[in-house]
Amino acid sequence: MYLEHITIRNFMGLNQLSLPLEQSTALIGENAWGKTSLFRALWRLMGQGSCCYQFTDEDFYRDDTGPEPEELQIILSYREHRPGICEHSNRLAALAPVWVKHKDGYHRVHYRATGRRTRTGVETEHDFIDGSGALIPLDAPMGLVHRLIEMNPVFRLRDSRGAPQDLPIVTLDGDYEQLLNHLTEQLAEAKALSKGDIKAGLDAVRQLFEHYFTSQGATSRAPRRAQDIAIHPVTLGQLGKLNDWQPMGEDSGLSLALAAIAHTILQAREGRPIETGARPLLLIEDPESRLHPTMLAVTWGVLDRFPGQKLVTTNSGDLLSAFPLNQLRRLVRVTTETRSFHLGNERYSGEDMRRIAFHVRINRPMSLFARYWLLVEGETEIWLLSELARICGYVLPAEGIRVIEFAQCGHTPLIKVARDFGIGWHLLTDGDEAGQKYAQGVRSLLRGEREADHLTVLPRADMENYLFYNGLEDVFRQEAQVQDKHTPAGKIIERALSRRSKPGMALAVVEAIEMQGPERVPMELRQMFTRIVAIARRQG
Repeated sequence: MYLEHITIRNFMGLNQLSLPLEQSTALIGENAWGKTSLFRALWRLMGQGSCCYQFTDEDFYRDDTGPEPEELQIILSYREHRPGICEHSNRLAALAPVWVKHKDGYHRVHYRATGRRTRTGVETEHDFIDGSGALIPLDAPMGLVHRLIEMNPVFRLRDSRGAPQDLPIVTLDGDYEQLLNHLTEQLAEAKALSKGDIKAGLDAVRQLFEHYFTSQGATSRAPRRAQDIAIHPVTLGQLGKLNDWQPMGEDSGLSLALAAIAHTILQAREGRPIETGARPLLLIEDPESRLHPTMLAVTWGVLDRFPGQKLVTTNSGDLLSAFPLNQLRRLVRVTTETRSFHLGNERYSGEDMRRIAFHVRINRPMSLFARYWLLVEGETEIWLLSELARICGYVLPAEGIRVIEFAQCGHTPLIKVARDFGIGWHLLTDGDEAGQKYAQGVRSLLRGEREADHLTVLPRADMENYLFYNGLEDVFRQEAQVQDKHTPAGKIIERALSRRSKPGMALAVVEAIEMQGPERVPMELRQMFTRIVAIARRQG
């Protein structure tokens, strides 16, 4: 079984959150959008090994704009891995009174923890509910909660330096050298590698575990198909020489070594052993913290091999690209709740996924952290727009706005991804034939939204002509070294571009406008900046 869904209401920094989870899930979201509160909720209910957590006044959500809530609630929904398996598993049978069968054929356990403010303090209730939210009557719900914690413990992994007191970090005890020597002897007898190679490899694993505490077991990898590569373009699951050493199966040398070391770490945690067959949930907080990107790749390559469920927060584009797209969750705080965005509302073809994999996940992985995408046709606009926005008083990166060239990818896949992940978007295109086709494509994708919020079409064939006819003719004449008033505009623009190139000409325009002030920025662009910044700020 694994944690499929978590619902939180009025807990710490979360007034409302409904979050579906996968076996591995990557969370992205800005500071103060609830990631830490989510981790604390899971840790306090399932991570401390005792039953059952009693809420305190500090656990309640606080909002300066309204009255403090009188009740908080956390619901954890666990699902069996295969339909009906709970009816045939002795281990899962321990929760038989609270398994609920759903219409999709899967059984689920819905554990609810509620805190209420009273005159005498905070009262806490722990119970189980069915699929409709109705209470399941039980004589001893606490015993089942304790059993659930034993079967699905939560462990929090983070940099051990500067950790808060209530989130203890487990480090290796003095048994490591004895364990290492024992494993080296055993593995050297069964494998062709020397003791030195084995010890060096195990020692490297130990160094990783000193920073990040992990679970037991390792899994083998199925061959990657073309569809898998498009959905999951970057994989960090290879371990170099140690990986070559590992044959298929969980009884291999590397698997045993990692499992033994991890087991020692788990045992060290307040002396509390892990139940045989337990399925830990690993909360991995910002694994890129204080790690060089190369070390991050190696670290995640180790962590990713463990079969336990993983919930990861990260600000690393490289690490984000190592997750399949369907495993990403983007949290956005709005007025009354924190919303979770993920794939599911849009339909993607194989070609869509390939383009997204290359143009977003490999080439622009940081773009998924943005609040807003400004989609443009080419390099000229990328050079030009950020600087013109700055002249108008807007620093696009600080507003969470990323300028993305869409011509090679196509605008449709980008708009689909933006919508699924709750990222605002706006497309700027030329007024030529190709631009009109782009504009028509955008109009066909609108769903009752205002066109002005998502589309700007320049009233000229291209950006250069648009700038020329909007008060910047002198700049083009100067760069073209043409002062003859009878020379057609097209010839002047063509000559200026041949001397400076399109990006070079864009920089010359920026320089000229900088000298004269924001009023020289063409009107359509100023209006577009004002509009997209206002929309992006709504996510703040």
